[in-house]
Amino acid sequence: MKYQNIHNYAIAFLFLATIIPTNHSKAQSEFGLKGGALYTGINKNIQSNIFDYEMRGGVTFGAFYKLHNLLGPIGLQTELLYQFKGGNLYIEQICTDDANNDGFPDYYGYYDKYSRPWLRKPALYHYLTLPILITWSPVKFMDIYAGPEIGYMIANSSKGYPAWEPNRFSAGISAGVAFKIDENTKLDIRYSNDLTKLHDFGDTDIKNYGWALTVQRSLFRKPAK
Repeated sequence: MKYQNIHNYAIAFLFLATIIPTNHSKAQSEFGLKGGALYTGINKNIQSNIFDYEMRGGVTFGAFYKLHNLLGPIGLQTELLYQFKGGNLYIEQICTDDANNDGFPDYYGYYDKYSRPWLRKPALYHYLTLPILITWSPVKFMDIYAGPEIGYMIANSSKGYPAWEPNRFSAGISAGVAFKIDENTKLDIRYSNDLTKLHDFGDTDIKNYGWALTVQRSLFRKPAK
């Protein structure tokens, strides 16, 4: 991965967060925690005869800080999240011996309708991510938002993979909607898609993507002055 591209993404993202005119003396702010479930994958447009991918479950939790009414119903929310992402990678086993070159038996995994054996290898990635989200509140009980998300892989707990190292830095976009449950609680539904690749295999586009369902709870709120 070209790290210069990451720097360009970061500069562009921070610029997006500052182009909205702000008046902190009038804006209401709040801080809180959020957490919930992820359903993620690492390739959604697979075009391969020997590889296949499926999504898998994960978790996310962290903190958020939001400024309301920066420009009418427009606000800004930043978050710092731990995210357990990944997916399942399936590789067709073409050897005829009881064990393949990685030491796994051919029957480890599943067979497709053509009786071909496939080996399942979970991809398990631990990230710290920083979403910077522009929010719009058309009604009091709902926020619609979108914005960039920068991430860093703090750990890779995948097992039994070939000798390739995933890129640590990620940059992508997130969008979703949050519904107000009570004065301090919201239910957040979000879709995220990385723009940077986990690893470049040429025609195989391996990127993080997925859905999140979280509960967001406000702990401190500063009223507008």
